[in-house]
Amino acid sequence: MEIFSAVSNLPDDCVEYTIFLRDSRDSPAAKLEKKVKIEDVAHHAQLLWEPWTREYIWQRQAFNVKVVEYLGEPCLRGVTEFGDCIDDEWFIVFMLRELSKKIPDIVIKITDNDGEFLLIEAANAIPKWLNPDNADNRVWIHNGNLCIIPADEPDSATSYTLHDALQFLNNNEGMLYHPQILQKEAFARLDSYPRAIEENIHRSKVVVPRRVAQVLHHNPRYIAPACEAFLLRDPISMKVCSTMRNFPPEDSVTCVVKFTRLLYTQMKSQRIIPPAKFRIPKASEEGYEEIELGMKVACGFELLCAGYGKAKSRTQKDYSADPRFREYLRILKNEGYFKQETPGTPLYERLVSQAKKTFAEVSGDSYNTTDIGAEIIHELESMDKLSDDEIATWDRTVDDDKWMDIDFAEFEGMLDSNARAGPGDDDQPEDPEGAKREILESQEKVKSIVGRLRRFMDDDKAGFDGIEFDDEMSDNDEEEATQSSRIEELDEDDEVNEDEFFEFFLKEALKLSPEEIEQFRADPSPEELKRLRNGGKTSSGEAEDDNDDSIAEELQAKGIINESENDDVEIMRSLLESIKSQEGGAGPGSNLLERLGI
Repeated sequence: MEIFSAVSNLPDDCVEYTIFLRDSRDSPAAKLEKKVKIEDVAHHAQLLWEPWTREYIWQRQAFNVKVVEYLGEPCLRGVTEFGDCIDDEWFIVFMLRELSKKIPDIVIKITDNDGEFLLIEAANAIPKWLNPDNADNRVWIHNGNLCIIPADEPDSATSYTLHDALQFLNNNEGMLYHPQILQKEAFARLDSYPRAIEENIHRSKVVVPRRVAQVLHHNPRYIAPACEAFLLRDPISMKVCSTMRNFPPEDSVTCVVKFTRLLYTQMKSQRIIPPAKFRIPKASEEGYEEIELGMKVACGFELLCAGYGKAKSRTQKDYSADPRFREYLRILKNEGYFKQETPGTPLYERLVSQAKKTFAEVSGDSYNTTDIGAEIIHELESMDKLSDDEIATWDRTVDDDKWMDIDFAEFEGMLDSNARAGPGDDDQPEDPEGAKREILESQEKVKSIVGRLRRFMDDDKAGFDGIEFDDEMSDNDEEEATQSSRIEELDEDDEVNEDEFFEFFLKEALKLSPEEIEQFRADPSPEELKRLRNGGKTSSGEAEDDNDDSIAEELQAKGIINESENDDVEIMRSLLESIKSQEGGAGPGSNLLERLGI
């Protein structure tokens, strides 16, 4: 449901969240007291969130809240740019919802660049009177529920001001609209949390410069900005990777690096010519994948830190004498934040540093987090050189990346299930006539392809080097357009492409099972197709049936070709093999279909 889209002024891919106290008092003394309370909420929130966020890798910006005054109300407020990672946004929703369960005296407002995205998720469960014109300040998270401030007169409902909304929440909690179906729809994506936090991590072995390994071991979160720097590279910026001044690959080590699944997928999909400093083996040689992936990571760090020479070293505010920070550390210690570490150990000091950063963000203090490259170089300068013995003690756990493989049969089943599913549709009978109509449409499409290809093959005007087309539509084109008009009337937007033709031909025309289709994808030769049509047996010891006749019988049975038109079989087989050999790219098969208007 898109009616709640485009009602926010937030930049793209951003989520905004605000936490208010339920307190109706408006005096100056009450406002000061609310500010103290909201700071307590911030510290309790950090204790709740810390186990989940401790090693979480954010795609672009980390979740953060600061004590501010918004429209005259003390509150906790923050904005996170999540980039391509929608999981970051839903992780934030999860944390805020859990906080609302722990602290019933707060109410939370959350929106993104699409506006009230939780209403969009729950579009089938919201009241019919609710629309973008009256939804402002009506939608809140409270006590773990998505709550809507009801309308006295639905036909004339209007938006609330923030002040009026908070007054209603303070005094009329029992009147909030929050049925169970609304919660189920709005928070369906949260069912996998907090388990999804760990499942979203992918550990992969890489070969990287020693300094890169040291940086990532010190702070695994740096992998996200480094990957983004690599993904956003351009030819001019890549020039710094020809020298690799900050991260020389001559001194490289093998280690395990944590990615998010999204970052891992994005990095694996990139193809570049390796800079001169790197020696990458052939793809068929052992170690290629970890060396190539490590090269991309190293280039990302070099791109990230390339401007360090122009940046000044940064300093951090000293919180050592701040009684609030000392109390914060005491609470963290009681909650087990420091594990078994004692003051003075490297891990203890890193945990203190992270606590200072979090405390600064929560307290609203500026902490200078803009120049990540300068931060990385500054930290490297304060570290001792990483030894091979220390690397040998690191965790070597590597995750299988089979999750990247697509089970096409399962995927198609899921799409079919989603297409049939809908509110209240679970008990609806199947539509046999509709299914039959879809098959007939598909058959008509394939017949059209065969007919058009055959006319081309029989066309004496076709040039020796390929198809010759006139700018103007010929008489044959007009006749062909008339013949295919019935198909277009069925679904004007449903264009035939090679994927549709390929899937239909194998599944419907040849009756191959999903497993047989996968075998044919791996080996599209006529011999393999004949073996599959013979039930997986080879032709040895059996009569040597002509392969063309075998396929022709299937096509004739479906009514796609007429008897004795075996030339059509050769045309279709050649087209299939051509499309397969293109591996998803441009080529003669897809170009032919495109020029034929298919």
